[in-house]
Amino acid sequence: MKHHIYNKVKHTAQKALLLGGWLGGGLLSSCYDLTEMSHNPYAIEGSGSAPTSEVTPVEDESKYADINLDYYVTAEDSAYWKDYISAVPSDLRSFLYQSYYSQYQRATNLTHDVYSGYGAYNQPKHMNGSPRYGYTDGWSAYRWEDFYNQRCTEYRNMLRALKFNSNPEHYRNMFYKVRIYMAFVLLAHTDTYGDMPCKQYVQAKIPEENNVPYDSQQDIYDCMFRMLEQAVDSINPEDKSQYNITDDDICYFGDDLKWLRFANTLRLRLALRISNVDPERARKEGEAALSNQYGLMASNDDNMQTVPKYAPASIGGEDAGGDENGMAMCSVAYNGEFVLSWDMEQFYRNLSTGGAEYTVREGSGRNATNVTKVIDPRCLKCWYRGNMTSETLAAGEESLREDYTGCHRNAPDDDLSMSVLKYSLTKTQPKPASKELNPDYYFNYSRPHVWLGYAESLFLKAEAVLRGWSGEALTMSVEDYVRAGIQASMDHYQVSAAEAQAYIGGVKCFADGTFQSGDKERILEALITHKWMAVFPNGNEGWADFRRTDYPALEGMYNAETGYTPNTSGDPILDRHLIKRLLYPNSESANQYFTSNTELQQRNMQSTRLWWDVDDTMDDSGNRKTYNNFR
Repeated sequence: MKHHIYNKVKHTAQKALLLGGWLGGGLLSSCYDLTEMSHNPYAIEGSGSAPTSEVTPVEDESKYADINLDYYVTAEDSAYWKDYISAVPSDLRSFLYQSYYSQYQRATNLTHDVYSGYGAYNQPKHMNGSPRYGYTDGWSAYRWEDFYNQRCTEYRNMLRALKFNSNPEHYRNMFYKVRIYMAFVLLAHTDTYGDMPCKQYVQAKIPEENNVPYDSQQDIYDCMFRMLEQAVDSINPEDKSQYNITDDDICYFGDDLKWLRFANTLRLRLALRISNVDPERARKEGEAALSNQYGLMASNDDNMQTVPKYAPASIGGEDAGGDENGMAMCSVAYNGEFVLSWDMEQFYRNLSTGGAEYTVREGSGRNATNVTKVIDPRCLKCWYRGNMTSETLAAGEESLREDYTGCHRNAPDDDLSMSVLKYSLTKTQPKPASKELNPDYYFNYSRPHVWLGYAESLFLKAEAVLRGWSGEALTMSVEDYVRAGIQASMDHYQVSAAEAQAYIGGVKCFADGTFQSGDKERILEALITHKWMAVFPNGNEGWADFRRTDYPALEGMYNAETGYTPNTSGDPILDRHLIKRLLYPNSESANQYFTSNTELQQRNMQSTRLWWDVDDTMDDSGNRKTYNNFR
């Protein structure tokens, strides 16, 4: 079987070169390596002289046959993979770090972090690209290319080394931990694109040249469910003779029980994702996760996160001079490109009558007064007040005359400026203080980025109870799980007990009878809204959950009062509706499977809903619809 290598169409590389000059500006400009864009997205890179032979063995009749490594390699190649074991720790470190963090701005921040409603872009030069739905291949294609080119190569090499050696049983636990993380990475990509090449990569195969088949999103979810089930059933945390990686396992440092709890929590997340489109399978998978002997995440210590390389080695970083927290880089380091969204500002202010008090100095001279306000205490941890300057950013201090200010994601050009930073930026101390995890500056450059955390796991349990699912892990009511989820989020941000109690005690949906109403849709909106707040800053999950449930009530891109729509996609549906997926990269024009599949091409629109997204958020007038999440 040949390596799958083909060249990108010429206009893609030309377009990338044009875009390179479009992404500058600020104290530090957004920085992209244009040579990356000329790479074939399915090329086998970074594997050196790794052999590629595959010899089909006796038939595998298990239920995992189509996701197992169903082939042997030659004796010569097996010797190579036996020696490759020494490289597995470094591959694992890269796989765990880069899968969600590689080229964070163009792969995630310009798209998912905006579409989720968490932030907005204040950089006029960027706005007609992804933030306004204009597909930018030089940005968005990187996510696809990096996954198939780099991460799948690391995954393939690790799995082959862990299996094709003289004692594969010795490497069983590590083999399946790598598979768990692969399922986690697949989720982020299929929830971005929908149908995509999957199973051949899961099997650590090398697809045919210029003809990579796609799997449906429904089949990809089935694949992920079975990968997680198989892994949890196969890992034996009591077997201390197993090969283990500690320092280079930068997520859990070799703790098998944490990996198992993560896998169960991920399985529950997947189950709820398909609860509208396939409620029977959703219940089956969810209840299996909730009843598994290893349980779900037990505390914030179980959070699945990426620790920036900039962070000290003591917390999983490398004490590097760069590779800082991605969101802080996009906001403060890039001089105010990414800012607090108007949506999130409203939720910070309006979900509770209690919280943290702060003052705004108004007036001057003898008429100056301090106006006391109350806000979600997490806002004070995460964001600076508006109108920061280069001087105040350099000092890490904000003006007490300013307030927290969010930017509308559909803001016209006149409301955006990189010279006057009127919107709130991430609260990030200047270096070298930003090396420390100061709880009052959540987005210091060393701050880990959480992708699935304990707080989210509690909200997942809340929804499982709401849907009538059962499981040994379910011991509380919907309302109690929501309370616990908010508390876990407050604990993660190291909010004081007094401020957390004041916020939770004032949460409006606890006082207005929502959880006693019997109205499941009303309860779900409250649950998902508070979950969305806790999931921040994970735009991958925030956007996916929003498309699944249509909650929280984010503003649309269309402004009914002015008739203004910022849609630059060329898809007229998105004048009134919200974006549902990203386009496949232009390089797919060289993939024979894609070019010969008319239906796949026809669905390749950013207004096309994914398999599990059963309804549009907006009607054809650009107004929010009435939803039914309990079919």
